[in-house]
Amino acid sequence: MAEGGVRTPYIRANLRDMAPWNPTAALPSENTGRVHRMDLNECPYPPSPVVVAAMRDFADKVNRYPDGGLPRLTSRITERTGVPASRIAWGTGSTELLSNAVRISVAPGERLVAPTPLWRRFEGVFRIVDADVRHVANRPDGGLDVAALIEAVDETTKMLVCVTPNNPTGMALTAEEIADIVERTPDHVLLFIDEAYHEFAVHAGFSDALSIIKRRKGPWLITRTFSKAYALAGARLGYVLCSEDMIANALKGVTSTFNVSAFCEVAALAALDDPDYTTFILDKNSEERTRLMEGMRALQLAPLPSVTNFVSVRLPMDGSKMAAAMRERGIRIATWGEPGYEDYIRVSIGLPEDTDAFLAALGEILGGVS
Repeated sequence: MAEGGVRTPYIRANLRDMAPWNPTAALPSENTGRVHRMDLNECPYPPSPVVVAAMRDFADKVNRYPDGGLPRLTSRITERTGVPASRIAWGTGSTELLSNAVRISVAPGERLVAPTPLWRRFEGVFRIVDADVRHVANRPDGGLDVAALIEAVDETTKMLVCVTPNNPTGMALTAEEIADIVERTPDHVLLFIDEAYHEFAVHAGFSDALSIIKRRKGPWLITRTFSKAYALAGARLGYVLCSEDMIANALKGVTSTFNVSAFCEVAALAALDDPDYTTFILDKNSEERTRLMEGMRALQLAPLPSVTNFVSVRLPMDGSKMAAAMRERGIRIATWGEPGYEDYIRVSIGLPEDTDAFLAALGEILGGVS
């Protein structure tokens, strides 16, 4: 019903009463002074100086539309992955691509299988397409339950969603677990693996899902992003690697023309040309992740074994209350936003001073919990 009790037949039933979600919104008090942004899994460091210079040098060319196929960057990704250019598509971050991946496969009322807890944007996408979702609970330790995910697939399933490392747990699948999913998912199912935190997992010693999924006979796609390890969250650039041209073409077909800014290709190419800076980001992230987890343990908490640029932990209190108390102190953290996990928070890895501020505030707040 619209305001005043007027019916809304012009809005699809599954989208009525859908509340907007803007996780980047800032309070007035956060527009001035130091804010510790530890809620959106952003890189706390600016892009490489090489990237900044490349974007600056390109600024006088944005009067022209870009080549939506990003040919130079696509060629580089082909060199790095072995995936043909015709099987690579681009989006405004992997967020757009995960939305489109579901849209091209699952019609209203059709079945998909997905783990839970899962990044809340996935649930929004599932609702938008009006999918029949079979949720599979993660294991008690937070890891994806691979056996249960595979068992949940039946002859009506169109897509199996898998995320490694997973958000909000930060946990990655082992090579054996990825192989199990790849080999046992039926060939009529589109296997969708999101690897937004791919670089962090590889840096921590975990396997690259692409090297394993290439063995699959059935259809598959993998989404990745330049937002995290390349410090380009604000540039909005993600890509998808597909098993066949038809999948990539369908993704391109449902994507807006000129969806990716011309700045994005320039920035990404420059980032790939400066691997030492990416290594610097990954190394610093690992150091602060260790400090953050050790600090949580010192407060008698048990953080989940994350390999990403965030850490999740269960609290002896409501997570929303913790997030509110942190925000009063100029520290932004996230809750899971998942029913049954109200006492969990997710904390992004920041600079050393962010870690210090968070741990000091955490001890203070927990100390006041009776």
